[in-house]
Amino acid sequence: MKKINTFGSIRQLASGRYQVRYMINGIHHTARTIDDKPLTFQSYEDARKYLVHLESDLDRGLNPYAIQKKKIYTLRDRVEMYLDPISGARLAAKPLRAPTIRGYRSLADGYLFRQIGDFCLADKEISKITREDVRRWYQLISSSCKSERIEIKSRSHPARLWARSQGLISSKQGRISPEIISAWISAGAPMIKSYRESGSGAVQVAKAYTLLKAIFSVALEDGLIDSNPCRIKGAGRTKHPERPTASIDEVAALAAEVPERYCLAVIMAAMTSLRSSELFGLQRKHINPLQKTITIEHQLTNYATDPERFVKPKTDSSARTIFVPSELMSLIADHLDRFVTDSSPEALIFTTSNGLPIFRGRKSWFITARRRLNLDHLHFHDLRHTGQTLAHEQGANIKDLQRRAGQSTTAAAQIYLHGNKKRDQSVAESLSTDLAQIVGQVKEKRAS
Repeated sequence: MKKINTFGSIRQLASGRYQVRYMINGIHHTARTIDDKPLTFQSYEDARKYLVHLESDLDRGLNPYAIQKKKIYTLRDRVEMYLDPISGARLAAKPLRAPTIRGYRSLADGYLFRQIGDFCLADKEISKITREDVRRWYQLISSSCKSERIEIKSRSHPARLWARSQGLISSKQGRISPEIISAWISAGAPMIKSYRESGSGAVQVAKAYTLLKAIFSVALEDGLIDSNPCRIKGAGRTKHPERPTASIDEVAALAAEVPERYCLAVIMAAMTSLRSSELFGLQRKHINPLQKTITIEHQLTNYATDPERFVKPKTDSSARTIFVPSELMSLIADHLDRFVTDSSPEALIFTTSNGLPIFRGRKSWFITARRRLNLDHLHFHDLRHTGQTLAHEQGANIKDLQRRAGQSTTAAAQIYLHGNKKRDQSVAESLSTDLAQIVGQVKEKRAS
C-alpha cells in the first residue's frame, strides 16, 4: 500500500486493479460507488486523481460520494405527487386532464385519505404498507357502502300525481280541474310518492382501488417498494347494470316535452351519439350545411367555475367529423334561426334561456320532462347509447360505431350496443328461411 498523504492511501489488489482508502473524522473508509458497491480503478493514476478530487471536495464541505438515504414517503405524499401535474409521478406520458384530476381528488379525499376508527392507510409509510393493510382498508371501506331508497321530490300537486297514476287526463301544468280534485278527495287524498335507489358506492370503491394500485405501480417503478401490495382479485372491477336505451317513441316524447329551445338537443343526442359535453360545446363554425357534417374539436367543461370554457376532447379519437341526415341538418338550421341570435362563428348552438352555456348542472329541463313522462330511469347520457344501438341496427359495424362515437377502443364501443325485444323478433323472423331448409331436408331424409 502506498500512502499519498495523511488523508488517504492507494493499494494494488491481487486482481491488478487499485483500491483507495481514506479517513474522515478518524474513521477509515474504502472507496465505494454511489450505490454502495466496491469501487476500484484500472490504473494507479486514476486512483490518485480520485483521491485528490475527493479530498478537495471534502475540504469545501461537499461529499458527492456519500450514500444518499431514500426519502421517506407516506401514501398521502405519493397521492399528492400523482395528482400534481408538475411532479409527473405517473407512468403515463400524457398529463392528467383537469376533470380527471378533479375526479381523482374526490376519490382520494373520500376513500384513500379516510380515517376509519384508528386506521388510516394514507398516513402509513408507503414502503411499509402490506397486503394485509390494503385488504383491511378495502374491507373497511366496502362495509361502509350501503344502498338506500330515496324519495324523489316533486313540485306537482299530489292530486295531479294521483291522476297520472290512475291514468286520468290531467294537465301537466296550470290549474287542476275541479273534477280531478273531487275525485282525488273521494279517493282519500292519497299522497303518491316515487323513489329511486341511491348508489351503494361500490363503483367508487372500485375506482379508488384502481387509483391506489396505479400509485403503488409508480412507487414500484421508482424503487420505493419491492412489490405492489394491491392483490385483491376483482377489486378494481364492478358489474354495471346494462343502461337502458330510449325507444323512438320515447325520444319523440322527450323532445316534445322539453322546452322548445332544447328539443333539438334531445334529437341530436339520440341521432349523433355525441357526448353531452361535446353536444353542448358545439358552435356555429362546427356545422357544415353543405357537406352535412358536424365537427367535434373540443368539449364544454363541466362547471362554470372551471378556468376555461372548453377543453380537449376526451381521447384523441374523440376529435372527429361525423355525417348527419339531411333532415337533421334542416332542424339545425331552423334552431339556429330561432334560438341563436349571435351570428359569429364562435356562438354556441345550445344555451339556456339566459344565453349561458349548458354545464353539467343545467339540465333540470330534461329531468322535469322525464319525470312527467314516467321515464325516471333514463339519463341524458342514455341517448348516446340509443344512437349507437340505432346505428348498429341499420348495419353499422363495430369500427363504424367506434369512429362515430369517438371511442378509442372497440371494447368501449361494444358497451354502447344493446339488444331489445323488437330487434330479437326481427332476428327470429330472419331465421325462417334457414329453418324451412333444415325442416325440408329432415323430412326428405326420413322419407328415404
